[in-house]
Amino acid sequence: MRSLNQLSGIVEAEFKVLRREAGIFLLIMSMPFMFSLLSYGVGIALTGGQAPPTLWFYQLIGFTVLVMAQVMSSSSAWYFRRGMMTGRLEYLLASPVSPLVAVFSSALANMAFNIAYFILVASIGVALVFGAQYLLNVLAVILFLGLALIPVVGFNLIVGVVTIIFREPEPVSNVINSIISSVSGFTYPLVLLPRFLQVVGTVLPYSHIVNTARDILSGAFQPASIYPFPFMVGYLILGVLVYRLGEVNYARKRGVHW
Repeated sequence: MRSLNQLSGIVEAEFKVLRREAGIFLLIMSMPFMFSLLSYGVGIALTGGQAPPTLWFYQLIGFTVLVMAQVMSSSSAWYFRRGMMTGRLEYLLASPVSPLVAVFSSALANMAFNIAYFILVASIGVALVFGAQYLLNVLAVILFLGLALIPVVGFNLIVGVVTIIFREPEPVSNVINSIISSVSGFTYPLVLLPRFLQVVGTVLPYSHIVNTARDILSGAFQPASIYPFPFMVGYLILGVLVYRLGEVNYARKRGVHW
């Protein structure tokens, strides 16, 4: 109960911070439309106007999840960097509040922010391409993302620990984002990649998230597409283990001074 109260309090504080960043939210929301319309426009030019609107929707959802993935990994890296610079991480390590609860609370607030962003973008795309009657599918995506992004929280805990070790958030997040962007099928099917990169993309959670979200929104969802997600929980378990190892064997013993 104590940890739950701490979690809810920190999440509430993080939401207050996020509410002050409405301008950033609008900028992030516009990015998938800019990128997908540009890509779709090129497709129309190359096919002589034969590219169907569903291809634009494919790109829109892909770019939306791509931005979500980059925001979540970059936010994790910068959360730890700012904590190192301000002394917040050392305060958490010494405080009665569990550092893991604090970090997990921040990640949950960030996850909720990204789900809200996805829903707004996806609703516009669904209404334009499939019609307003498909907007009910957006409700199913809210539940799906709420569960599917939990393994991503574990993945980003690993990003945070790596940031503490190397003390530079940008190289860490840039490398991870580059890998994720290349092999997760955001803007093109995984089958176009070499076999090795297909395997990497399948192991990472994002390709399953983006493909299942597309299927739910378009009404093409099949229950069989859920099968990878129980295995994706391993990312959450691995993330917690790596965080604990980093906290005990690195942060507490060596310190986290910037």
